[in-house]
Amino acid sequence: MNQTSVEFIDTSQESIKMMQKLSKQALKDGGKVVTQILRETVPERTGSLKKAIVAWAKIDRKTGQPYMDIGYRSRTQMRKRGFKFIVNPTWFEFGVKPHVIMTKEYKETGHSSYQLEYKQKFGVIVQHPGMPAKNFLRNTVYNNVNEIRAAQTNSLAQLNNIQIIKGMSIDLGEDEEIE
Repeated sequence: MNQTSVEFIDTSQESIKMMQKLSKQALKDGGKVVTQILRETVPERTGSLKKAIVAWAKIDRKTGQPYMDIGYRSRTQMRKRGFKFIVNPTWFEFGVKPHVIMTKEYKETGHSSYQLEYKQKFGVIVQHPGMPAKNFLRNTVYNNVNEIRAAQTNSLAQLNNIQIIKGMSIDLGEDEEIE
């Protein structure tokens, strides 16, 4: 692995902000690599799980340290992208224990929402068999750490070429979602 050395000539706020910005960019580059690998390895049935995988590059406002979250978009985020129905992706990642599923009416009153002589409501109460954990998100990240580090190292190599000029202004940007 390439080693990048950093020599502190100026410890002003501007140089610290520049290093945060470049570190955040390095995390974005690593996030692009890992999300691409994840999308290639994820099982595909409808495509919504593949599109739910995302990485976010963020800066902790208290400590100033950049970090990256890798995970799944929420249901509301997916609805904004045009997906009407999506199963909770964490079920695939962590698995689900066997459990009982029942309608709201059955839970509250003990019978189905309508009682007609010639119709019978099906699916009032169901026993879900559970699902084993797949761990594809965590395993993919752990198995491809070298590729992620290589992308970050290439991005951080820019630190050697940066010179901070007095009075320079740096925009850190907002927390960003990585496609």
